[in-house]
Amino acid sequence: MSDLKSSVEDCLKRESRIHSSDKIVSMKSVGGGRINKAYLVKTATGSQYFVKQKGESTSFDKSMCVRMFQTEIDGLRGFRKINTIRVPEPICVGELSNGAFIITEAIEMRPLCNERLLGEKLAAMHLVKGPDRFGLDTDNFIGSIPQPNAWHESWVDFLRMRLEFQFKLAQLPAPLDKQANELLARLPEIFKDTEIVPSLIHGDLWSGNCAADEDGNPVIYDPAVYWGHHEAELGAMRLFGGYGKEFYSAYHSRIPKAPGFDTRGMIYELYHIVNHYNLFGNRFLGQCQNLLERILSKHVV
Repeated sequence: MSDLKSSVEDCLKRESRIHSSDKIVSMKSVGGGRINKAYLVKTATGSQYFVKQKGESTSFDKSMCVRMFQTEIDGLRGFRKINTIRVPEPICVGELSNGAFIITEAIEMRPLCNERLLGEKLAAMHLVKGPDRFGLDTDNFIGSIPQPNAWHESWVDFLRMRLEFQFKLAQLPAPLDKQANELLARLPEIFKDTEIVPSLIHGDLWSGNCAADEDGNPVIYDPAVYWGHHEAELGAMRLFGGYGKEFYSAYHSRIPKAPGFDTRGMIYELYHIVNHYNLFGNRFLGQCQNLLERILSKHVV
């Protein structure tokens, strides 16, 4: 902890966030997930910051930890440029002897109550004009799994690259692997005549990566950002509890559903379920199988 405390203090001073004479007086654990530890940091002058630490109890080496946090910083900065939904202000990434940490603005989070407002703001973000291709300048991560973002002119080509990466990592049982390859072959037909304009995507916006600030406004965090099909955002949002009718009503009032929405939505869910299979193992295999069967049965060539 002393290594983390002194490193965070040095980082805040280097970024001119606190005076050279200021000191950290407390680092309160505020939970964290399977990979990260999280702390609320307070200084003698009353400043507060949020810190996530990675590496102390994981198999990731220091360089991997730094890359994961740097891509998070980059994603948050991208959202702040567009400025439609609040995200924590990113401050810096620092190295530790056996890992890394990230410092962001500390926001007093509370459960999201106004899902309609989230729907309106997310649709506004997805409607912001961006590049004429799909991807990002750098690869990033979804959870702890690498996420390739090489630029593609075609959404189908980009999506195929993403799915192939996850399928290869998963080494699915032979029957499912055959179905996965069949899906890849059918992508051009499934997306035929679908007009897709690149949107800035959070990339992992399940309910655990969204909350509200002290004024009730939505806050999103822990991004896996890229420029992609806006419907892909909804794939993660339908999983693990999901969001309610108020969200979808508000979102689709700005961006109506297009023909084939349900089939494409299952493909986007599949991406996240295979990713969870790669992260957590066999308990997600049944969902992979179910989604593959439903997609292929809905779109018979």
